[in-house]
Amino acid sequence: PWLAAAGLAAAAVALVVFTPEVVRAYPVLLAAALALNGVRLLVRALRPDRATTPKASRAGAVTDRITDGVLAAANIAAAVLVWLWPDVGLLLLAWVVAAAVAVTGLRLVWRALRPAPRRREPQHRARRPALRRAGRVTGAVLAAAVAVAASLGSSWVFARVAPIDDFYTWTSPVPTQPGELLRVAACDGEAPAGATGLRILYSTTRADGSAAVASAVVALPTAAAPSGGGRTLLAWQHGTTGVARSCAPSLRANALSEHAIPGISRMIDRGWAIVATDYPGMGTAGRYPYLIGAGEGQATLDGLRALRQVDDARASNRVMLWGHSQGGHATLWAAQIAADYAPDLDVVGVAALSSATDPLAVSKLIIEGPASALVNAVTSYVVVPYADEYPDLTLIGLTHPAGSVFADAAASRCATDPGTLVTLLVTLGLGGRDHLYDLDLDAGPVHDRLAQNIATAIVPAPLFLGQGVDDEVVSIDIQRTTDARVCAAGRPVETHEYPGRDHMGVIAQGSPLIDDLFVWADRVTAGEAPSTCS
Repeated sequence: PWLAAAGLAAAAVALVVFTPEVVRAYPVLLAAALALNGVRLLVRALRPDRATTPKASRAGAVTDRITDGVLAAANIAAAVLVWLWPDVGLLLLAWVVAAAVAVTGLRLVWRALRPAPRRREPQHRARRPALRRAGRVTGAVLAAAVAVAASLGSSWVFARVAPIDDFYTWTSPVPTQPGELLRVAACDGEAPAGATGLRILYSTTRADGSAAVASAVVALPTAAAPSGGGRTLLAWQHGTTGVARSCAPSLRANALSEHAIPGISRMIDRGWAIVATDYPGMGTAGRYPYLIGAGEGQATLDGLRALRQVDDARASNRVMLWGHSQGGHATLWAAQIAADYAPDLDVVGVAALSSATDPLAVSKLIIEGPASALVNAVTSYVVVPYADEYPDLTLIGLTHPAGSVFADAAASRCATDPGTLVTLLVTLGLGGRDHLYDLDLDAGPVHDRLAQNIATAIVPAPLFLGQGVDDEVVSIDIQRTTDARVCAAGRPVETHEYPGRDHMGVIAQGSPLIDDLFVWADRVTAGEAPSTCS
């Protein structure tokens, strides 16, 4: 007892003095404690002298063995679940501690107020062990049932996480020359008619200039390349799918579908070769440049360079840059830096659709807007990569004491995977976003880093902007501000707004944006004068 008391006192002091660090360790400690308790119960259940214990009948001893065995399995299963879902484990621990304190308080009040207990008859005292044993059996069965159900649910969720195969692992030194084609493999998923799908691995650079490896998916037309200089290349930059390795679009079977790349069949019909980067840190290991402009833009341009080295690509240096949402942000940054970073590429057209052009404004819209269970998940996609990228930001500094555990866990799940449901449930359990993040978007390092990554959209090539008026993720005002800025700079831009279309609906099949985009693209590739501001 004294040792346990000393341990609890030390834990309490550590929690007060080193709150964030201790809280981050809690899920690991809880998993270890559950596992050790499971082993203890299993040893007790298998103890050979159990049946001869004088305080219990042989039947009672057998019941106790079974109960301890069931509880042992439940504890070990719970340890695994806490290890897999640290945010859930930490939240449940908080609830259990709160409930235990409340129950203890009520018991003390009852003991203080209740009348003096009457002396129990011997038959009543004899019933107590049997009642306790029945309670233990019931509790063990319920605990085991919950553990089994949670384990089956976890197995179902993890079975739907895209596996990362050896293609994405690069162990050799990364070439210092960005845009080097490192590896090519077939893409096993669907591909548009008249095209061959490939996956590629290539060298690139992060925003800080360090070397990195990125993956991408490629679609090559099977028809002969047009005469007069080779194929036009198009780089498609995807929207938000998450920030973990398993969220890479190239891991999905539909990476070359109309759902993933709107209008891809029309691109193939025009004889274009297509590359869609995952960016470094998705599929491949390392930091992921979510809404970090230079990192996204460099990976985009290096993907085009790598595509030109693919056998049978028959590629020219004429390139289009198109992207949606996060990909619109990446597209604009690629276009802004292309002349300096990749002068070997001739950017002939740029299309930013529902573009997250201004990460600061988008963050304010999400974080300061109406509370939603999705806020914590989306916020983690920004906070975790920014803390990884910038030395003046730390995850512990951007969250409340327990927040880093929840932010890390949310960022490990992809936006369209079932695991995101766990993040939503945890968010509801936390009772609101104010219990998790501590962000100042009006001043300070978070504000400054987000502002640093705003895309100017002042690009040399003709620009197409398109967005749904009813966009619930990126305000239409961001596109309007971008359009005004480009027009003021005297650059050609064609801007479209689509009433009744939301963030994803504007690029869905049947959306008028797709037709408008290809009409504009055909004019651009034909060398016609680009649209100018009215």
